[in-house]
Parts: sequence; C-alpha cells; structure tokens
Amino acid sequence: MKINFIRKATPSELIPQDEFVIEKIVVIDKNLFECFINDPLNDYDFIKKNLEHMYCDHDEVFHCIFVTSESHDFGILVESEGYSYGRYTAYLPKATLK
Repeated sequence: MKINFIRKATPSELIPQDEFVIEKIVVIDKNLFECFINDPLNDYDFIKKNLEHMYCDHDEVFHCIFVTSESHDFGILVESEGYSYGRYTAYLPKATLK
C-alpha cells in the first residue's frame, strides 16, 4: 500500500478539511487515466466537456467530477475552476463511494 507523507505537517494538512459533492463520474480508458494521474496540469477534453459540473458554492463546498478508469480501484476528484486541467484535485478510493 502507498500513501503520501507530508513533512512537518500541520493539523489542517493531516485532517481533511474540504467538503465535496461528486456531480458526475467520468470513466476514461486506462491509458488516458495514467496520463492524467502523471500530468494533471495538462489540458484534457474530458475536463473541458464537464466544466458545468465543477465549482465551489457559497458554503465553500467543492462540486466536482470523479475521474477514474475501469482498471483502477481509485479515482481523482477534480474541480477545475473553469479551466480544462485539474486545478484542484484529490485522490479518492472507489471503496469510499459505496
């Protein structure tokens, strides 16, 4: 199992702080997903096509898409703030969706 360690973390970095709503699940092919997780700051058509589903509301809740592939047991939450790249992203295991 792998995890991201944070050097000299503050409590706000260790404890999740942001509320979110998954507005749409976007399933892409394995190769494109691999490209995305290795370069989330690149522009992607699947993000551009779903801009209306991503925003932060007046209660500071992130409305986002969940990008994944059939071959992976996790996905990436994306709130692009109107851009076609992953401006705000977060790892999320698929098991938490159930």
